[in-house]
Amino acid sequence: MMARVQLAIVGAGPAGMAAALEAKRLGLACALIDEQPRPGGQIYRRGSARDPSLEAALGPEYAHGMALIERFLAAGIDYRPGTTLWDLSSTRRLSLVTASGAEELDADQVILATGAMERPVPIPGWTLPGVMGAGAAQIMLKTAGAVPRKPAVLAGSGPLLYLLAAQWLEAGAEIRALVETTPAANRFAAAPYLPAALWQRKLLSKGLDLLARLKRAKVKRFTGAADLAIEGARACEAIRFRAGGAAQRIEAELVLLHEGVIPHVHASLAIGCAHDWDPVQLCWRPRLGAWGETSVEGVAIAGDGGGINGAEAAEHLGHLAALGAAHRLGAIDAAARDGAARESRAML
Repeated sequence: MMARVQLAIVGAGPAGMAAALEAKRLGLACALIDEQPRPGGQIYRRGSARDPSLEAALGPEYAHGMALIERFLAAGIDYRPGTTLWDLSSTRRLSLVTASGAEELDADQVILATGAMERPVPIPGWTLPGVMGAGAAQIMLKTAGAVPRKPAVLAGSGPLLYLLAAQWLEAGAEIRALVETTPAANRFAAAPYLPAALWQRKLLSKGLDLLARLKRAKVKRFTGAADLAIEGARACEAIRFRAGGAAQRIEAELVLLHEGVIPHVHASLAIGCAHDWDPVQLCWRPRLGAWGETSVEGVAIAGDGGGINGAEAAEHLGHLAALGAAHRLGAIDAAARDGAARESRAML
């Protein structure tokens, strides 16, 4: 007989773990599938053993993630690490590959919590040794405590670039420069949204703190950079660009590129979920209902796989998706679902 669960969750990041914890609370027969060997997703990646000094360098948000992981592991959830989803049918049959072979699992409801992926940055020289994505470098930091022994340059845009710079500095790395590609015009275009942003004091404070840490470390910062290219015959030797109306060149054997993250939509596209083009984030994103439900019956999406909102929001979205699945399964009525969702709704 084919194995069957009421709810299958794909992805053990903040959204997937939160969804699984809520499903467990509601008494659902739930399985969480993840291809990584340990829970946490990309944002809360860690090595095989906890490292207090590394966790301190990664900041309080990472510490929160470690606490979420401990709660998840202690909850007795059917958790299947090292398991890859290679097919999901319209009848919600999951085809899986594990270390022991191929398996299939049927589910009454499915939540895809596959998170985000780093946007590729194809500039001249980007395939040279010594050039890599900032997200990949952060994974190496989180899982192995790896920091570069030589000065590095970080180039691109987005909060991860500044976060990694601060984390590296805390871990003892040397950063030669941060080259930001956000056009100056974008700053003026964002001005009308400043009053609303003032209500998000926590995020604003975090951003200002990251800038202050770079300034204290005397990291040279270029803004409005364009025409980036990597120089080198066999490996990275320098990065060149234009900024401040002049040509710039910085020697470096390590350059990290980053232009933000986008929803990981491979599974949702493969199963035929409706998607819309996001003209702001310049990516495809699934069309979702109030409980993360997609256009495919019985399939929902939670977290950054449905749109980039960050780890904190992903937890709340995972909670909501689990409540929606429980209601569709008949495990709770609409009043109980809506009442349990009130806190998460208020936080989003």
